Amino acid sequence: MLGVDDFAFRKGKRYGTLLVDVESGRVVDVLLDREADTFAAWPTSHAGAEVMCRDRATAYRKAIKEAAPDVQEVADRWHLL
Repeated sequence: MLGVDDFAFRKGKRYGTLLVDVESGRVVDVLLDREADTFAAWPTSHAGAEVMCRDRATAYRKAIKEAAPDVQEVADRWHLL
């Protein structure tokens, strides 16, 4: 299970994407932006995730549908609140 969320390198200026193994809580990778194309490249080259837990960002939804259409998408409790 992979957790996907954005974060600020510099608030209001530059954002990245954090990928976390949800079960262990360990950071798997850090992407230098939060664009759909950048994230779509990741599951293409790192097969294995069956579930991706994400916020409701359109870029992440689009990337998962394109690059990993068989992955189950889940909105985590934090983002639903």
